[in-house]
Amino acid sequence: MPGCLVLSGGDPVSEEFSASLAQALRAPKASVHRKVFPDGESYVRLPEDATGSSRVCVVKSLAPPQDKSLVELLLILDALKEKGVSRVEAIVPYLAYSRQDREFLANEAVSVRAVLRAIRHAGAESLYTVEIHKEESLSFFEGRAVSVSPYEAMAEAIEVPDGDTVVIAPDRGALGRAVRLARALGLPYDYLVKHRDRVTGEVFFEPKSLNVRGYNVIIVDDIISTGGTVAKASSILLSQGARSVTVVVAHALLVGDAWRKLVSAGVRRVYAANTVAPASGNPKIIDVAPAVASALGATA
Repeated sequence: MPGCLVLSGGDPVSEEFSASLAQALRAPKASVHRKVFPDGESYVRLPEDATGSSRVCVVKSLAPPQDKSLVELLLILDALKEKGVSRVEAIVPYLAYSRQDREFLANEAVSVRAVLRAIRHAGAESLYTVEIHKEESLSFFEGRAVSVSPYEAMAEAIEVPDGDTVVIAPDRGALGRAVRLARALGLPYDYLVKHRDRVTGEVFFEPKSLNVRGYNVIIVDDIISTGGTVAKASSILLSQGARSVTVVVAHALLVGDAWRKLVSAGVRRVYAANTVAPASGNPKIIDVAPAVASALGATA
């Protein structure tokens, strides 16, 4: 990508992601200098390479601590804008605050809208992220905005269990993710639906169409935070006769006792993209920076 400098936000996740991205793009890489003042405020300083470039791709995951990551990204973008860099692109592997994408209750702040507007106003001409919670949220960014699917790249590194295997989404909203992964793996797919017993009031879940008895199941979703949703899905599927449960997720935050929940629910293995550093557990991390590089290269 001629004229592009890959600029890392300096944290460990962004450093590793930007190194892979720069290699895939055959582009130079630099890193910002960052520190924290005694009162907790963030400080960033651009490298000389960045101020002399015409096109800079800023790599900054909004991984925990999300607020500090966001502030650092805005500081970097604003500094580049002030230095007159003509084309600044924000590469945000994990876009925090994406789940509040509308007013669920009256007068709520729509966090993804606020974050995307802030990134644009700070100086980003375009934005690339990995598997945003809902792709329609990108309409809040007044510029080119792309959500890169990681599942096709992840499929190449997944060890599919021996025997019949099916890809399952934990709900209808995640079905598109299951479709993408299943097609890349050449497997059937389905999603879980919720039912309520009209007599007892008990709520239970089951696949929409497929009988999972005797099947290995791959659950796919965009994010695991506390692990409750995926753990429940795993327990249900195993109780219905599934032979094993593997999980594929774009963003494995795994906060609190999430890993313990997954293990207790019978999950045999977790695959995660390299967009955040998991707070617990030991998932198999898969590099999806080359997929972002392909999206960037298409607009070079």
